[in-house]
Amino acid sequence: MNRKNVLGAIALLACFCAKASASAVGDTIVVEEAKKVRIETRDTVQRIVISGSKEDPEFHYVQRISIPDTNAVRRNLTSVKDFNKISLPGKDGKPSQWSVSGHIFFGLDALLNTPDEYGFKLFPSFNFGARILADWRPYGKKNVWSAGIGAAAHIYGMKDKNYLTKVGDMLTPVAFPPEQTDHSSSLLVTSIEVPIMYTHYFDSKAKWGISLGGIVNFNVSATASRTYEYQGEDYNVTAKSIGQNVVTLDALAIIHIPSCPDIYCTYSPTKLFKDGRGPKANQLSFGIYW
Repeated sequence: MNRKNVLGAIALLACFCAKASASAVGDTIVVEEAKKVRIETRDTVQRIVISGSKEDPEFHYVQRISIPDTNAVRRNLTSVKDFNKISLPGKDGKPSQWSVSGHIFFGLDALLNTPDEYGFKLFPSFNFGARILADWRPYGKKNVWSAGIGAAAHIYGMKDKNYLTKVGDMLTPVAFPPEQTDHSSSLLVTSIEVPIMYTHYFDSKAKWGISLGGIVNFNVSATASRTYEYQGEDYNVTAKSIGQNVVTLDALAIIHIPSCPDIYCTYSPTKLFKDGRGPKANQLSFGIYW
């Protein structure tokens, strides 16, 4: 590396660290409390401009460096105060402090606190969905704040003897008639999710960790369906507008485990149905998360 390259690199380092005044010490130019630093990189040329210093507001320094190989340029920013100046990963492969991640999940569902006659069962009740999260790491990779958007579906199966239908405005369980055979019944809820969470990793490689947070659910659709056979014909009947709460809240916990899918659990303290429209049911889900 020639002398100009050395001077430019050390001058840049001095501006960020602000360790001395604008002066010459041997072959090194040191600038204390530079007022403004501008770095321009084009193809094979980099230009560094330093304006002002602690003792001389009129101080002005310009360094032009030829860069035969632009892949040799490395950029690092160590000041936490300046985290918002870097938004993408650098060429050295280090993670940025802002990133976007995608996730999918699949698990089992349960509707808690429902009367026995509704007959909801844990299996085959299940849920699945996907999320996109913006992840913020202001203090290193062990602590992550995340927010995003996603979509989920909850399917609650029922025991074979009853199906759900609207009696007036109330979603009510009714027994299948004896002449209807090969029957089944289920409740489907689809939602748009807005998750917000905090993640802490316990090891330096960010493998073991736990996420805690909440989810705002916008329940855009809910239907009660039943299928059965009658006199050799198959039937599928769906009840819509069944009175679900449009907005519900979930508490969320995710355990991050190395070399295998994560484990999640959500619980909704808010009721799935509006008063007088269905059972006073709370949703519980758990499963695996990628």
